[in-house]
Amino acid sequence: MRYVNGTRAGKQGGGSGERAGRPRPAPWLPVVLATVALAAAACAPAASPGATATGPAATPTPTGAAGGNDASVLVIASGADAVTLDPGVSFDGQSPLLWRAVYEPLVRYKGGTTEVEPNLAESWQVSPDGLTYTFKIHAGITFSDGEPLDAAAVKFAIERQTALGQGIAYALAPITDIATPDPMTLVLTLSAPSDSMLSAFAGMYTVPIISPKAIRDHEAGGDWAQAWLRENMVGTGPYLLESYTQSEQAVFTRNPNYWRGWDGPHYERVVVRYVHEPTTERLMLEGGEVDIAIFLPDDVVEGLDGKPGITVTNVPSFNQYYIGLPNQKGPTADKRVRQAISYGLDYRTWTDEILGGKATQARGPLPSTFVGFAPETPQYTYDPTKAKALLAEAGYADGGFTLKYVFESGYWWKRPLGELFQSNMKDLGIAVEIQELSPSAWAGLLSNPETAEHAYGVVWWPSFATPYDFLFSLFATGAQGTAGYNWGYYSNPEFDALIDQASATVDATGRNRLWAEAQRIVVEDAASVFVYEKNYRLPMRDHVQNFVFNGIYIETFSFYDLHE
Repeated sequence: MRYVNGTRAGKQGGGSGERAGRPRPAPWLPVVLATVALAAAACAPAASPGATATGPAATPTPTGAAGGNDASVLVIASGADAVTLDPGVSFDGQSPLLWRAVYEPLVRYKGGTTEVEPNLAESWQVSPDGLTYTFKIHAGITFSDGEPLDAAAVKFAIERQTALGQGIAYALAPITDIATPDPMTLVLTLSAPSDSMLSAFAGMYTVPIISPKAIRDHEAGGDWAQAWLRENMVGTGPYLLESYTQSEQAVFTRNPNYWRGWDGPHYERVVVRYVHEPTTERLMLEGGEVDIAIFLPDDVVEGLDGKPGITVTNVPSFNQYYIGLPNQKGPTADKRVRQAISYGLDYRTWTDEILGGKATQARGPLPSTFVGFAPETPQYTYDPTKAKALLAEAGYADGGFTLKYVFESGYWWKRPLGELFQSNMKDLGIAVEIQELSPSAWAGLLSNPETAEHAYGVVWWPSFATPYDFLFSLFATGAQGTAGYNWGYYSNPEFDALIDQASATVDATGRNRLWAEAQRIVVEDAASVFVYEKNYRLPMRDHVQNFVFNGIYIETFSFYDLHE
């Protein structure tokens, strides 16, 4: 889930540390909120190589940047602002759109799959015991400042990420040694196997391979150049940052020395314009002023389907949607009450009527399209009679209590979901009070165990191609409060042990058996209401070609591959 500027922002997780030998998020929320505050305050980025700063009074340039009619320029309208240009310090949901223009991962996911393929590393090997990873770095690649990419540069990138203790640093916790036996070979030694290790070098949230020289040249007070990289970018990717104005516009131009070359059709420039009114964003797409529109409310997206010159994708995603419930406080501390609530929600009305058949009811905590999903996982159905029986068994025959449901401004789907929840719970004698909060207030309320006693809507998509990404971050005891996104404060030692064991199991069959048992337990415990999974619906002009959706890279694009 992401939270910045009232729209999907801020990925659950972050920080560093270990739990029972497994990587886990450690406290990150104050860092993210501080980053948000700094980003909001930023107004005039300092000029640097590859980035021409524009002042706070600047407005989007109408020529070139306006785009939709210029076949050499790709223009994207985003309804949510980027937080930072530094991929090493944030889990927000909007900044990766910009990161992917300039920065490249060591390996990457192939097309729309979770299969990993070479990228900056031309090959890799994993030892049979899962404790040694050997990467061969692709020769002949340079950063945009002219510095060569080699094993030492990748080692430096890992060391920076670990030292910062932000972003995906927690996934690197098992690494005990980083060796460079020759200039183009990198060897990682782990303390224990980790099924998320390769993903840490492939995903949207990954170890950013930034020019070591740029970092050393702009480091201030041991900050690993964090201040400078918030507004400047030096990577190996296909585009260079030309200019950036926070909350207004980012402009990228071709990297003439890009290692893949520029044969074939490619855009000359990429422009991202930040548009804060959904109606305006819709009109810009309809009028051809922009080519792609992201972070739009569902009803606006559905209204664009079938419009002349516009196509809307309809492909499975890895997004999973839940209603979190307080597991430690009030009547919902009783598992039977949580089970009753799970039986009391009218899932079909939500998926078929409100979302127009573009979603399906969730079967547990994982999307049905995701690795490790267990199709035999139990599923609650809408059964008010059974719900009332469970409430009576728990001592709440007529309901008779109140739940508070909180959501953040800008999360368009959370209000109607809350209203359906309110209506369904009323039928069980449970009053639901709905409250809208600012994103920071919402996060602060729920991440504090002293104040967290609310139901809340949450969406999760993975950073890594492993069930651990969902199961730890949302349901592990070690992910409570600011250590993750277990803001229902669910705790089950058996579940915790299972997911740690599964992630460290090298054998795929044995690992999947453990994942299946963990899914069964968390559903039986009704840790959350597992509501729905939804196809990815992205509106774009029909002249944009070669877009391939990957659920791990959601709300971003492989700009190099797109063309008219």
